[in-house]
Amino acid sequence: MTDRDALALARHARVQAAMARRGVGAVLLATPHLAAFASGARRVQVAGSGGALPSVVIVAGAPSAVVFTADPDGAPSWMPRAAVEPLVWDRERALCRLAGLVGPAPGTVACDVFSPALREAIGRPLVDARPLLAEAAAPRTADEIAAVQSALRAARSALRAACRAAASVPALVAGFAAGMRRAGAGFPLGEGLVWRTGPRFVRLPATAALAAGEVVALELGLYLGGHAGVAGDTVVVGGGNLAAPRRAWFAALCAVAKRCRAGATAADLRAAAISAGARQEGLLAHGLGVGIEPPFVDLAGEDAEPLRPGTVLVLAPVVDRFRATRALIVTAGSPRWLEGAP
Repeated sequence: MTDRDALALARHARVQAAMARRGVGAVLLATPHLAAFASGARRVQVAGSGGALPSVVIVAGAPSAVVFTADPDGAPSWMPRAAVEPLVWDRERALCRLAGLVGPAPGTVACDVFSPALREAIGRPLVDARPLLAEAAAPRTADEIAAVQSALRAARSALRAACRAAASVPALVAGFAAGMRRAGAGFPLGEGLVWRTGPRFVRLPATAALAAGEVVALELGLYLGGHAGVAGDTVVVGGGNLAAPRRAWFAALCAVAKRCRAGATAADLRAAAISAGARQEGLLAHGLGVGIEPPFVDLAGEDAEPLRPGTVLVLAPVVDRFRATRALIVTAGSPRWLEGAP
Protein backbone atom coordinates (compact mmCIF):
# COMPACT_ATOMS: atom_id res chain seq x y z
CA MET A 1 0.00 0.00 0.00
CA THR A 2 1.38 3.42 -0.92
CA ASP A 3 1.70 6.23 1.61
CA ARG A 4 -1.11 8.07 -0.19
CA ASP A 5 -3.40 5.05 0.05
CA ALA A 6 -2.56 4.62 3.75
CA LEU A 7 -3.51 8.25 4.42
CA ALA A 8 -6.78 7.75 2.52
CA LEU A 9 -7.61 4.64 4.55
CA ALA A 10 -7.05 6.58 7.78
CA ARG A 11 -9.33 9.38 6.53
CA HIS A 12 -12.04 6.84 5.70
CA ALA A 13 -11.84 5.58 9.29
CA ARG A 14 -12.21 9.14 10.60
CA VAL A 15 -15.29 9.67 8.41
CA GLN A 16 -16.81 6.45 9.74
CA ALA A 17 -16.11 7.54 13.32
CA ALA A 18 -17.75 10.93 12.72
CA MET A 19 -20.77 9.18 11.19
CA ALA A 20 -21.12 6.98 14.27
CA ARG A 21 -20.91 9.95 16.63
CA ARG A 22 -23.63 11.76 14.70
CA GLY A 23 -25.92 8.79 14.08
CA VAL A 24 -25.50 9.05 10.31
CA GLY A 25 -26.14 5.85 8.34
CA ALA A 26 -24.99 7.01 4.91
CA VAL A 27 -23.19 9.93 3.28
CA LEU A 28 -23.64 11.03 -0.35
CA LEU A 29 -21.01 13.36 -1.80
CA ALA A 30 -20.72 15.30 -5.04
CA THR A 31 -18.36 18.16 -4.12
CA PRO A 32 -14.94 17.14 -5.55
CA HIS A 33 -12.74 17.83 -2.53
CA LEU A 34 -15.23 16.21 -0.13
CA ALA A 35 -15.61 13.17 -2.40
CA ALA A 36 -11.83 12.81 -2.69
CA PHE A 37 -11.26 13.24 1.04
CA ALA A 38 -13.85 10.67 2.09
CA SER A 39 -13.22 8.06 -0.61
CA GLY A 40 -9.48 8.25 -1.27
CA ALA A 41 -10.12 8.28 -5.01
CA ARG A 42 -7.89 10.71 -6.86
CA ARG A 43 -9.79 13.94 -7.35
CA VAL A 44 -9.23 14.11 -11.08
CA GLN A 45 -10.63 10.61 -11.49
CA VAL A 46 -13.79 11.00 -9.40
CA ALA A 47 -16.41 11.68 -12.04
CA GLY A 48 -20.01 12.69 -11.49
CA SER A 49 -22.60 14.57 -13.50
CA GLY A 50 -21.64 18.20 -13.12
CA GLY A 51 -22.16 18.11 -9.35
CA ALA A 52 -25.89 17.42 -9.61
CA LEU A 53 -25.61 13.80 -8.43
CA PRO A 54 -23.30 12.26 -5.84
CA SER A 55 -20.25 10.37 -7.12
CA VAL A 56 -19.34 8.84 -3.74
CA VAL A 57 -21.53 6.89 -1.28
CA ILE A 58 -20.34 5.90 2.19
CA VAL A 59 -22.47 3.51 4.26
CA ALA A 60 -21.86 3.14 7.99
CA GLY A 61 -19.63 0.16 8.72
CA ALA A 62 -18.65 -0.43 5.08
CA PRO A 63 -14.96 -1.18 4.45
CA SER A 64 -14.78 1.55 1.82
CA ALA A 65 -16.82 4.09 -0.07
CA VAL A 66 -18.59 3.23 -3.30
CA VAL A 67 -17.19 5.38 -6.09
CA PHE A 68 -18.82 6.09 -9.45
CA THR A 69 -16.05 6.86 -11.89
CA ALA A 70 -15.08 6.61 -15.54
CA ASP A 71 -11.57 5.43 -14.59
CA PRO A 72 -11.10 2.76 -11.90
CA ASP A 73 -7.36 3.57 -11.72
CA GLY A 74 -8.36 6.52 -9.57
CA ALA A 75 -9.45 4.26 -6.71
CA PRO A 76 -7.04 3.46 -3.84
CA SER A 77 -5.51 -0.02 -3.73
CA TRP A 78 -7.41 -1.05 -0.58
CA MET A 79 -10.82 -0.34 -2.12
CA PRO A 80 -12.64 -3.55 -3.19
CA ARG A 81 -13.10 -3.67 -6.95
CA ALA A 82 -16.84 -4.18 -6.42
CA ALA A 83 -16.92 -0.74 -4.76
CA VAL A 84 -15.80 0.94 -8.00
CA GLU A 85 -18.84 1.28 -10.23
CA PRO A 86 -19.11 2.69 -13.74
CA LEU A 87 -20.85 5.96 -14.28
CA VAL A 88 -24.55 5.75 -15.03
CA TRP A 89 -25.33 8.56 -17.43
CA ASP A 90 -29.07 7.92 -17.31
CA ARG A 91 -30.30 10.14 -14.46
CA GLU A 92 -33.18 7.90 -13.37
CA ARG A 93 -30.98 4.80 -13.27
CA ALA A 94 -28.35 6.70 -11.30
CA LEU A 95 -30.90 7.87 -8.74
CA CYS A 96 -32.26 4.35 -8.43
CA ARG A 97 -28.76 2.96 -7.77
CA LEU A 98 -28.06 5.62 -5.14
CA ALA A 99 -31.33 4.82 -3.40
CA GLY A 100 -30.47 1.12 -3.45
CA LEU A 101 -27.12 1.72 -1.78
CA VAL A 102 -28.57 3.98 0.90
CA GLY A 103 -31.80 2.06 1.52
CA PRO A 104 -30.54 -0.55 4.03
CA ALA A 105 -28.54 1.98 6.04
CA PRO A 106 -30.09 2.93 9.40
CA GLY A 107 -30.05 6.47 10.74
CA THR A 108 -29.79 9.81 9.01
CA VAL A 109 -28.63 10.33 5.42
CA ALA A 110 -26.15 13.19 4.98
CA CYS A 111 -25.52 14.80 1.62
CA ASP A 112 -23.83 17.83 0.07
CA VAL A 113 -26.38 18.31 -2.74
CA PHE A 114 -30.11 18.67 -2.20
CA SER A 115 -31.94 18.42 -5.50
CA PRO A 116 -35.67 17.60 -5.30
CA ALA A 117 -35.09 14.53 -7.49
CA LEU A 118 -32.46 13.17 -5.11
CA ARG A 119 -34.66 13.78 -2.06
CA GLU A 120 -37.52 11.97 -3.73
CA ALA A 121 -35.35 9.03 -4.80
CA ILE A 122 -33.83 8.55 -1.35
CA GLY A 123 -37.24 8.90 0.30
CA ARG A 124 -35.81 10.14 3.59
CA PRO A 125 -34.83 13.54 4.99
CA LEU A 126 -31.34 14.67 4.00
CA VAL A 127 -29.05 16.62 6.33
CA ASP A 128 -25.98 18.66 5.43
CA ALA A 129 -22.86 16.46 5.21
CA ARG A 130 -20.37 19.32 5.42
CA PRO A 131 -20.21 19.64 9.24
CA LEU A 132 -19.57 15.90 9.49
CA LEU A 133 -16.75 16.09 6.92
CA ALA A 134 -15.29 19.15 8.65
CA GLU A 135 -15.22 17.20 11.91
CA ALA A 136 -13.44 14.29 10.21
CA ALA A 137 -11.00 16.51 8.30
CA ALA A 138 -9.73 18.85 11.01
CA PRO A 139 -7.59 16.51 13.13
CA ARG A 140 -4.83 16.22 10.51
CA THR A 141 -2.22 13.59 11.21
CA ALA A 142 1.49 14.37 11.08
CA ASP A 143 1.71 12.42 7.81
CA GLU A 144 -1.10 14.46 6.27
CA ILE A 145 0.58 17.71 7.30
CA ALA A 146 3.86 16.48 5.83
CA ALA A 147 2.08 15.66 2.55
CA VAL A 148 0.55 19.15 2.38
CA GLN A 149 3.93 20.71 3.14
CA SER A 150 5.53 18.74 0.31
CA ALA A 151 2.84 20.00 -2.07
CA LEU A 152 3.33 23.57 -0.83
CA ARG A 153 7.10 23.36 -1.37
CA ALA A 154 6.62 21.99 -4.86
CA ALA A 155 4.14 24.74 -5.74
CA ARG A 156 6.42 27.48 -4.39
CA SER A 157 9.44 26.12 -6.26
CA ALA A 158 7.46 25.85 -9.51
CA LEU A 159 6.12 29.39 -9.06
CA ARG A 160 9.63 30.81 -8.66
CA ALA A 161 10.70 29.00 -11.82
CA ALA A 162 7.66 30.39 -13.65
CA CYS A 163 8.46 33.95 -12.61
CA ARG A 164 11.84 33.70 -14.32
CA ALA A 165 10.00 33.25 -17.64
CA ALA A 166 7.36 35.96 -17.13
CA ALA A 167 7.22 37.35 -20.67
CA SER A 168 3.55 36.36 -21.03
CA VAL A 169 0.81 34.50 -19.21
CA PRO A 170 1.37 31.39 -21.39
CA ALA A 171 5.09 31.53 -20.52
CA LEU A 172 4.22 31.71 -16.79
CA VAL A 173 1.94 28.70 -17.06
CA ALA A 174 4.51 26.76 -19.10
CA GLY A 175 7.24 27.58 -16.57
CA PHE A 176 5.02 26.39 -13.74
CA ALA A 177 4.20 23.18 -15.64
CA ALA A 178 7.92 22.51 -16.06
CA GLY A 179 8.39 22.95 -12.31
CA MET A 180 5.50 20.55 -11.70
CA ARG A 181 7.18 17.89 -13.80
CA ARG A 182 10.44 18.27 -11.89
CA ALA A 183 8.56 17.83 -8.61
CA GLY A 184 6.66 14.78 -9.85
CA ALA A 185 3.29 16.52 -9.61
CA GLY A 186 0.70 15.09 -11.95
CA PHE A 187 -1.97 17.75 -12.30
CA PRO A 188 -2.46 21.49 -11.81
CA LEU A 189 -4.83 22.59 -9.07
CA GLY A 190 -6.71 24.80 -11.53
CA GLU A 191 -6.15 27.13 -14.42
CA GLY A 192 -4.11 29.57 -12.34
CA LEU A 193 -4.69 33.25 -11.64
CA VAL A 194 -2.70 36.21 -13.00
CA TRP A 195 -3.64 39.83 -12.30
CA ARG A 196 -2.22 43.18 -13.38
CA THR A 197 -2.00 45.03 -10.08
CA GLY A 198 -3.05 48.60 -9.37
CA PRO A 199 -5.78 50.39 -7.45
CA ARG A 200 -7.95 47.66 -8.95
CA PHE A 201 -6.59 44.23 -9.86
CA VAL A 202 -7.35 43.17 -13.45
CA ARG A 203 -7.50 39.44 -14.22
CA LEU A 204 -5.41 38.78 -17.33
CA PRO A 205 -6.57 36.39 -20.06
CA ALA A 206 -4.64 33.19 -20.74
CA THR A 207 -3.07 34.65 -23.89
CA ALA A 208 -1.94 38.02 -22.46
CA ALA A 209 1.57 39.33 -23.10
CA LEU A 210 3.46 41.06 -20.28
CA ALA A 211 5.60 44.17 -20.61
CA ALA A 212 8.87 44.71 -18.76
CA GLY A 213 8.26 46.70 -15.58
CA GLU A 214 4.64 45.59 -15.19
CA VAL A 215 3.67 44.43 -11.70
CA VAL A 216 1.64 41.25 -11.70
CA ALA A 217 0.19 39.09 -8.95
CA LEU A 218 -0.14 35.39 -9.62
CA GLU A 219 -1.36 32.25 -7.91
CA LEU A 220 -0.83 28.73 -9.20
CA GLY A 221 -1.31 25.33 -7.63
CA LEU A 222 -0.73 21.62 -8.10
CA TYR A 223 -1.46 18.14 -6.78
CA LEU A 224 1.37 16.07 -5.34
CA GLY A 225 0.85 12.75 -3.59
CA GLY A 226 -2.90 13.26 -3.50
CA HIS A 227 -2.64 16.63 -1.71
CA ALA A 228 -2.90 20.19 -2.94
CA GLY A 229 -0.27 22.90 -2.85
CA VAL A 230 -0.76 26.53 -3.80
CA ALA A 231 1.63 29.47 -4.12
CA GLY A 232 0.99 33.14 -4.79
CA ASP A 233 3.27 36.16 -5.10
CA THR A 234 3.57 39.60 -6.68
CA VAL A 235 6.51 40.29 -9.01
CA VAL A 236 7.86 42.88 -11.42
CA VAL A 237 8.15 41.54 -14.96
CA GLY A 238 11.83 41.51 -15.83
CA GLY A 239 12.84 42.11 -12.20
CA GLY A 240 12.34 44.96 -9.77
CA ASN A 241 12.21 45.93 -6.11
CA LEU A 242 8.95 45.40 -4.19
CA ALA A 243 10.52 45.37 -0.73
CA ALA A 244 8.33 48.13 0.73
CA PRO A 245 4.92 46.71 -0.26
CA ARG A 246 6.14 43.23 0.68
CA ARG A 247 6.91 44.47 4.21
CA ALA A 248 3.45 46.06 4.46
CA TRP A 249 1.88 42.82 3.26
CA PHE A 250 3.88 40.81 5.79
CA ALA A 251 2.70 43.02 8.65
CA ALA A 252 -0.95 42.48 7.64
CA LEU A 253 -0.32 38.76 7.16
CA CYS A 254 1.00 38.45 10.71
CA ALA A 255 -1.94 40.45 12.10
CA VAL A 256 -4.38 37.98 10.52
CA ALA A 257 -2.28 34.95 11.44
CA LYS A 258 -2.32 35.89 15.12
CA ARG A 259 -6.10 35.36 15.13
CA CYS A 260 -5.85 31.89 13.57
CA ARG A 261 -6.37 29.91 16.75
CA ALA A 262 -8.84 27.14 17.48
CA GLY A 263 -12.20 28.68 18.34
CA ALA A 264 -11.58 31.93 16.45
CA THR A 265 -14.09 32.61 13.70
CA ALA A 266 -14.03 33.92 10.16
CA ALA A 267 -15.42 37.14 11.62
CA ASP A 268 -12.29 37.45 13.78
CA LEU A 269 -10.06 37.03 10.73
CA ARG A 270 -12.05 39.59 8.77
CA ALA A 271 -11.79 42.09 11.62
CA ALA A 272 -8.03 41.58 11.90
CA ALA A 273 -7.56 42.06 8.15
CA ILE A 274 -9.64 45.24 8.04
CA SER A 275 -7.83 46.64 11.08
CA ALA A 276 -4.49 45.96 9.33
CA GLY A 277 -5.63 47.78 6.19
CA ALA A 278 -5.82 44.63 4.08
CA ARG A 279 -8.28 43.83 1.35
CA GLN A 280 -8.68 40.73 -0.79
CA GLU A 281 -8.55 39.59 -4.38
CA GLY A 282 -10.35 36.28 -4.49
CA LEU A 283 -10.56 35.13 -0.88
CA LEU A 284 -8.81 36.41 2.22
CA ALA A 285 -8.14 32.82 3.30
CA HIS A 286 -9.15 29.25 2.53
CA GLY A 287 -8.48 25.73 3.74
CA LEU A 288 -6.13 23.28 2.04
CA GLY A 289 -5.85 19.50 2.03
CA VAL A 290 -6.78 17.16 -0.81
CA GLY A 291 -7.93 20.32 -2.62
CA ILE A 292 -9.09 23.84 -1.86
CA GLU A 293 -11.27 23.26 1.19
CA PRO A 294 -13.39 25.12 3.73
CA PRO A 295 -13.28 27.41 5.52
CA PHE A 296 -13.63 30.02 2.80
CA VAL A 297 -12.99 33.40 4.42
CA ASP A 298 -14.42 36.31 2.45
CA LEU A 299 -14.26 39.91 3.66
CA ALA A 300 -17.81 40.32 2.42
CA GLY A 301 -19.01 37.20 4.22
CA GLU A 302 -21.04 36.91 7.39
CA ASP A 303 -20.23 33.37 8.51
CA ALA A 304 -18.84 32.82 11.99
CA GLU A 305 -17.91 29.12 11.99
CA PRO A 306 -15.14 28.52 14.55
CA LEU A 307 -11.75 27.30 13.36
CA ARG A 308 -10.83 23.76 14.33
CA PRO A 309 -7.37 22.68 15.49
CA GLY A 310 -5.57 20.92 12.65
CA THR A 311 -7.11 23.07 9.92
CA VAL A 312 -4.62 24.15 7.25
CA LEU A 313 -5.26 27.75 6.18
CA VAL A 314 -3.79 29.64 3.22
CA LEU A 315 -3.79 33.39 3.93
CA ALA A 316 -3.81 35.82 1.00
CA PRO A 317 -4.28 39.45 2.12
CA VAL A 318 -3.72 42.31 -0.32
CA VAL A 319 -1.86 45.41 0.92
CA ASP A 320 -0.40 48.28 -1.13
CA ARG A 321 -1.25 46.46 -4.38
CA PHE A 322 0.74 43.45 -3.21
CA ARG A 323 -0.73 39.95 -2.90
CA ALA A 324 0.95 36.72 -1.85
CA THR A 325 0.01 33.51 -0.04
CA ARG A 326 1.37 31.72 3.00
CA ALA A 327 0.01 28.60 4.69
CA LEU A 328 -0.29 27.80 8.39
CA ILE A 329 -1.89 25.20 10.60
CA VAL A 330 -4.40 26.16 13.28
CA THR A 331 -3.64 24.92 16.78
CA ALA A 332 -5.10 25.44 20.25
CA GLY A 333 -2.32 27.97 20.83
CA SER A 334 -0.31 30.01 18.37
CA PRO A 335 -0.59 28.92 14.73
CA ARG A 336 2.37 27.23 13.06
CA TRP A 337 3.63 28.29 9.64
CA LEU A 338 3.88 25.42 7.15
CA GLU A 339 6.14 27.32 4.77
CA GLY A 340 8.52 30.25 4.77
CA ALA A 341 7.52 33.74 3.74
CA PRO A 342 7.54 34.17 -0.06
